[in-house]
Amino acid sequence: MSRSQDDVFDELEREMRRLSDEALLQMFRLPGVTQEVWAPRVDVYETDDDVVIKVCAAGVKPKEIDISLSGDGKHLTIRGARTEDYAEKTIRRRYYQLEVYYGPFERVVHLPADVPIDRERLRATYKDGFLRIILPKLKDEIPSARTIEISE
Repeated sequence: MSRSQDDVFDELEREMRRLSDEALLQMFRLPGVTQEVWAPRVDVYETDDDVVIKVCAAGVKPKEIDISLSGDGKHLTIRGARTEDYAEKTIRRRYYQLEVYYGPFERVVHLPADVPIDRERLRATYKDGFLRIILPKLKDEIPSARTIEISE
């Protein structure tokens, strides 16, 4: 049975993407880490009130995720691990395709420089394999009028 030219090109493209991803992961491997480190896919977008980071984290338990905002508020670091079921791993005899990464991960997200973040109202949710990190924008409060007493 022969495959169509489109199927061959699609498979070649997937393989090139996989090899490229692996090469990049190896380049940015953390020193002292013995396991491979992978980076989940991330969307960053802005709404009227928030900066939202949506992380593809299927199979990662929320308790295995650590999120931290840098002191200067310029980047957000997401660390964690996706573990593989040992029983499932031991019964495999031959692999035909491997695209799901397991083990520790780290992703540093650079935040928009011109959007001040309200550090007191940060929150995160996990649903349907997606981690959503909500960074509320700091609202400029309009100063209200006030009287000033004069001391003698």
